[in-house]
Amino acid sequence: MASFEIVAEAGEARRGQLQINDRTLETPHLFPVINFYGGGNEGALFGGGVHRTVKEFLAHDNEVTGGKEYSDLFRGVMTSIASLTDYGIREKKLEWYLGNEIREWECFSDYDGMIFADSGGYKILEQGGGLEGEDFEKEIDQDKALDMQLDLGPDIVVNLDHPIHPDDEFEERLEKMEQTAANAARFAERREEVEGACYLTVHGYYDAMLERSFDLVEAELSEPIPEAFDGIALGSLVPRKDNVEVLVEAVSDCKHVMQQRGYDDLPLHVFGISGKAMPLLVAVGADSFDSASYLHQAINGKYSVSLFDYVPIDEADFDACDCRVCNDDFHRARMRNEMDDLYQKDILGSVAAHNLAIQQRELRQFRQLIAEGDQDQVAGYLEEAAKDQKGFRKFVYQLINERMNPYFEETDTTYA
Repeated sequence: MASFEIVAEAGEARRGQLQINDRTLETPHLFPVINFYGGGNEGALFGGGVHRTVKEFLAHDNEVTGGKEYSDLFRGVMTSIASLTDYGIREKKLEWYLGNEIREWECFSDYDGMIFADSGGYKILEQGGGLEGEDFEKEIDQDKALDMQLDLGPDIVVNLDHPIHPDDEFEERLEKMEQTAANAARFAERREEVEGACYLTVHGYYDAMLERSFDLVEAELSEPIPEAFDGIALGSLVPRKDNVEVLVEAVSDCKHVMQQRGYDDLPLHVFGISGKAMPLLVAVGADSFDSASYLHQAINGKYSVSLFDYVPIDEADFDACDCRVCNDDFHRARMRNEMDDLYQKDILGSVAAHNLAIQQRELRQFRQLIAEGDQDQVAGYLEEAAKDQKGFRKFVYQLINERMNPYFEETDTTYA
């Protein structure tokens, strides 16, 4: 049983409550990507390195959290069937992983957040249509992908998609859209097997591409999209993640197409995007995101100062940060490498939790602004956030001027 209720709006930005069975998630929300299975056994939380430390935060390991509660960072997480084979496991280990749902493992049994299980379309497409381990190769079609997703015990699943690459020719883009639509139709036929929410993947960078993507899905389905799916997931944007103009246009146009077709009550998820783009995408109607950027930045020794800036961890000023990780002496000592017998994963694991806390904090603040229903405050927040970001602020000014609150009576198109 899944539902999505819009509880407040400020311009095109909206705050919602995603209800799936007995779990509720406030939106806009960032699903941090978690690799639950990294090649190891249960005693090592199925994998090592910083991935393990992040899972120890999620599983409330007192030696890692310092006895503090950090569950608010993980109220909803994203994982993927493609991550099952990230570490070259053998087939016997794959079967062992798939033999129990995530929450059936003792170490994750207390986790009560939502689990969004991705179909792994991008990686599967890169590997020629399958998953590879040390001693096996498995071709993955829509039915096999859904079987594996359901084995993880998810709250949200999505159809197996064929992401578009910016360099694809028109015919190749169309073929991928057709394959994604056919998978969506097969996915919808098995709707009753899913106890949680089913999301539909669509692809496109602009209005005409998205119109075609929706047209193809509608032609394949035997029922209207809102009867078959509980949400829309917009893909193919990761290769364009640094082009804010493209991201804003894609999400804005997707919302426009959804509104024209009467799907605007469905939540819109954006695959693989986080960081500085999130506020702008929330401002044009995105409801949720997923990303592993918090983790990858930590692995590279980067400490988040804001959504826009990072510094090397040894240059971080913890006194300037108000997040709970940086205001905990235990984690300060870890991030400064001042404790005995620390592994690199311990240091960088705390940095990853801090980086995630910064992104979650910004979305929490945005949710509060939307709840107040004041579009001018949202515009003010965006303008303040971008004022020192040369090369980025023109997109903020453009969005505010054209979509929220014109600066001048006649539109200024310079956005200096």
